[in-house]
Amino acid sequence: MDNADALTTDAETRRQHAYLRAVMASMPQGISVFDENLRLRVWNHGFLEVLELPESAVHDGVPFADLIRIPAERGEYGPGDPEEHVRRITELARQFQPHRFERTRPNGRTHLTQGEPLHIDGQLAGFITTYTDITDRKAAEEGLRTQHDLLQTVVESIPSGISLFDKNLNLTLHNRELLRLLDFPPSLFARGQVRLEDLFRFNAERGEYGPGDPEEIVQTLMARVRQPVSHHFERTRPNGRTLDIRGVPLADGGFVTVYTDISEQRASAEREQLAQKVFTHTPTGIIFTDEAHRILSINPATTQMTGYEPFELLGHTVFGMIEQDGSQAPDPFLGELANSGAWRGELEIAKKNGSHFPAGIRINRVDDPASGMPAHYLWLLVDVTERRQSEERMRQIAQTDALTGLPNRLSLLIRLGQLLPEARRHKWQVAIMFLDLDRFKIINDTLGHQVGDGLLREVASRLSGVVRQTDFVARLGGDEFVVILPGITMPADAAIVAGKIISALSTPIESEGHELHTSPSIGISIFPDDGPDGDTILKNADTAMYHAKAAGRNNYQFFAAEMNRATAERLDIERKLRHALLRNELCLEFQPQLHAGTQEPTGVEALVRWHHPADGMISPDRFIPVAEETGIIVQIGEWVLINACREMKHWIDAGLKPLRIAINVSARQLRRRDFCETVAGALAESGLPPELLELEITESSVMENPEEAIQILERLGRMGVSLAIDDFGTGYSSLAYLKLFPIDHLKIDRSFVRDIELDLNDRAIAFGTIALAHSLGLNVIAEGVETADQLELLRANGCDEVQGYLFSRPLGSAAAFAFLHARSRAE
Repeated sequence: MDNADALTTDAETRRQHAYLRAVMASMPQGISVFDENLRLRVWNHGFLEVLELPESAVHDGVPFADLIRIPAERGEYGPGDPEEHVRRITELARQFQPHRFERTRPNGRTHLTQGEPLHIDGQLAGFITTYTDITDRKAAEEGLRTQHDLLQTVVESIPSGISLFDKNLNLTLHNRELLRLLDFPPSLFARGQVRLEDLFRFNAERGEYGPGDPEEIVQTLMARVRQPVSHHFERTRPNGRTLDIRGVPLADGGFVTVYTDISEQRASAEREQLAQKVFTHTPTGIIFTDEAHRILSINPATTQMTGYEPFELLGHTVFGMIEQDGSQAPDPFLGELANSGAWRGELEIAKKNGSHFPAGIRINRVDDPASGMPAHYLWLLVDVTERRQSEERMRQIAQTDALTGLPNRLSLLIRLGQLLPEARRHKWQVAIMFLDLDRFKIINDTLGHQVGDGLLREVASRLSGVVRQTDFVARLGGDEFVVILPGITMPADAAIVAGKIISALSTPIESEGHELHTSPSIGISIFPDDGPDGDTILKNADTAMYHAKAAGRNNYQFFAAEMNRATAERLDIERKLRHALLRNELCLEFQPQLHAGTQEPTGVEALVRWHHPADGMISPDRFIPVAEETGIIVQIGEWVLINACREMKHWIDAGLKPLRIAINVSARQLRRRDFCETVAGALAESGLPPELLELEITESSVMENPEEAIQILERLGRMGVSLAIDDFGTGYSSLAYLKLFPIDHLKIDRSFVRDIELDLNDRAIAFGTIALAHSLGLNVIAEGVETADQLELLRANGCDEVQGYLFSRPLGSAAAFAFLHARSRAE
């Protein structure tokens, strides 16, 4: 190329660069180009204006970080170290990633910043960024948004449903009321563009337009709306709501429709007709009065109730119909009516024939809507004669024991509530006698409820025959009765009546062909000496009754303060005992049982012990009776059963020769239907062979229901479990039943063993028991053996096994294992 051509090309290049600079200078956007090293190469004046950069700071090759530092030091990127902002933004720029964001600068102007990497011949050559001032556009958008929100607010505030469809029948505007009135699910509008045809089809498919093929219905409706005209009609939807529908076509081909719920207006007329029917035909008396209670109108039911025709009452005050004697005068409720505008209660209403009847009255004031002052009153009357009679019958039923015809607990409490305040005023003494029948449960469970019910009816009759007419006899339930003796002069009067009751119940009672014998345990408390109120004297009489039972039954006991202390102690034991199992306060001790001749161990008896963290060791004599009475003995018995079985299995696994372990079973456990399953579960869980388990059962527990006991004991025997009668001779066993029980051992009670050396009667009982047991094929074990002489007498007379302090006290697990292991090894 010659010099002329080169000069021409250079001039042309400069011309093009000038054009480009002119274009960049006149562009409304700011432009910057940084090279691959983030140094500024190209820019225009808009770039300086956007970032408010001084011209002196902007020159060819200036680093990106130097330019960013200027707005950073002005705080434009937020609080913090400006250099940290410079470092962060520079690191982002070094990634040369496309970006687009809006930023509002401190001067209030908003700019759109867009950047793209610049490539030349496929190589990264830098980054080009444009800065567009969109402040005016953002303001316009915000204005449009505000205008739209305002329009939407107006539309949403309209109490009617609104829909606007464009010429293509697409929904362009609606409010939430439209969805509510037409029951459209929001999901229907969440799919994007909603077409009128879609809404028609949804309605047709759910039966909104009645029966018929949905597609045919949709096509008919669509044909109609394609030629829109103004329309106005009412439609009652399947849910019973009536809508007023008005549609108007728009100039651009669309149309707007307004849906208004007019159900209330339609219902109002129906309500007026219904109200008139109610007024005419209701059995409730209706009286409409003015503000002075002068009668303006009455309905036919009022005429039927009172005998007065409307013309006889109009203009007269309603108070002329009210019986004005004492509490039935209108004065008591007028004040409440004036204050609250309503009153309800019962009044006696006079009839035209001179009689009267009780009426339930409800009065409501109707205020003038303009002034708020009383304008009218509405009186509603209901004849409650039958209701009062029914209530009296129900009161009799509610306060009477159905079985005996005596007053029940409710009636007793009402009577005490009436009697005690009167006795307190007149300084009278009142005796409360709490009576419980001895052994009633055995009769009821053994002979059946019909026999028990007959017994209770006869007892009720005899009690009523013993007391005075002024006295009060009630049945609380079960076999519990209460007798109130008002106006006694001294406690001895109550004792005389108690003696008569015991005498009256001492003769046999015939019930369902059975001759029954029962006796009462009676507790007596005196008002006001033993308590200031009904609850207290009833509780204290109940406490005294328990002491009468403890004193041998068939007697009476007066309440004394120390009885409450005993009761409080019992309740304390019960409360603590309920937590004993959960808190692992129970443990087992074991007392060895030995062969009477060789004194070789034959087994051990498991005994439950209770060590309370605060009270220390609590004697079984204190807590076992409470556990029996409350039923907690069932849980304790199951705990003893499983843990004793586990312990014996553990000893055997540790090398002890297999021995029998004896466990006491309470009467409550034996009565449970699942007792045999509980025993089987304990054996299965522990792995103890059934023949090594012996259950000790008291005479009294099996004799409560001998036939049922035989079935249970036979099931246990078939399982392989040994059975023993514990404390033999202290109960009331029938030998006829005893021989039927599948038992293996009889245990002679320690009370007979204790004095066997000195008391010939005890010796005879012990030796007789041994002979009886052997004649039935049973082994005998004597408990409570403490001396060598006792052992020798028992051994010489054939006693098989012995147990007692002569050999060992009850021992803990480790000590019991050592004792048994040593004895077995020695043998």
